[in-house]
Amino acid sequence: MTQRLFVPLLTVVVFLAGYFTRALTARVEPVPPPPAALARELAPTAATKSGKSRREVDRAKVVADIQKLRPQIDAYIAQVQEIESEFDREFTAILNPTQREKRAAYLKRRAELEAKRVADREPLSDEAIARERERPLTDIYWMITVTPRLERLIKEYELTEDQQTRARALLSARRNKYIALFEATPHPSLRLTRLAPMIERVGAAKQK
Repeated sequence: MTQRLFVPLLTVVVFLAGYFTRALTARVEPVPPPPAALARELAPTAATKSGKSRREVDRAKVVADIQKLRPQIDAYIAQVQEIESEFDREFTAILNPTQREKRAAYLKRRAELEAKRVADREPLSDEAIARERERPLTDIYWMITVTPRLERLIKEYELTEDQQTRARALLSARRNKYIALFEATPHPSLRLTRLAPMIERVGAAKQK
């Protein structure tokens, strides 16, 4: 990913961080809408006022792109899994026994949900394909922001001050690894990482 592309992505992340912070600290005040250009970039596949898609998805092209970029996509997915697994191991190591049991239960639920998603064979609708193509970009927010994720962990596991300090360090290291990964990953490959494991569902037209 080039520096020219990564800067706009970071701009999106900064905007989202500010949005959520504002929403949490001033719920009673209206939050101003994002700039029109940014809104259009974040929602290029939004439905029209009539409720219909802007255009039909070219499934053959999506499948061809996935097949062409498969090595880069697989490499990206493998590195994401490695970063997440490393963080899970290191974060679990700072927890007490009760917290570890709660963490293990969460990881089990997460694995079950992912297995269910992968096992699903229902053909994807055009809207679902568009949504899954945009999802990797919005996932960047949770991958490279530290404070929102730390606040969630503090709330879920009632972390002590020492655990909070260590968890922040782990999240910061995780963020740096993700930024390096994003910079090294071609943008088209990143956009297809959610759809690649579901390529059969992309190629099959959804029955009406």
